[in-house]
Amino acid sequence: MADAKELLAGVNARLMNLFKAEKQTMMAFNGLAVAATREGKISPALKELTAVAIAVATGCEDCIVYHAAAAKKHGATREELGEMLAVAVEMSGGPGAVYSAKALDLFDQLS
Repeated sequence: MADAKELLAGVNARLMNLFKAEKQTMMAFNGLAVAATREGKISPALKELTAVAIAVATGCEDCIVYHAAAAKKHGATREELGEMLAVAVEMSGGPGAVYSAKALDLFDQLS
């Protein structure tokens, strides 16, 4: 299996290809992402940890690595991720536990 940095590079490359293919839509989507994760009453780190939990619950490995990297960039800790992953497991059961373990491993690899 590829390491987290390789997985993240792959996600970013695929997103860039989509951006080139459909620039207007992807610029709008990027604007949404920037607005959604801006500093506010909730920190960008917490917002990205929430995105990791949603990615775990929906089983999207590319989303997991993308948002785990963003959470780390915004200063989220391993302990905070662990607590958020507990909520993801609560909401998605066995599959959530498997994807949560993957999310924790990817987060650790991004150090």
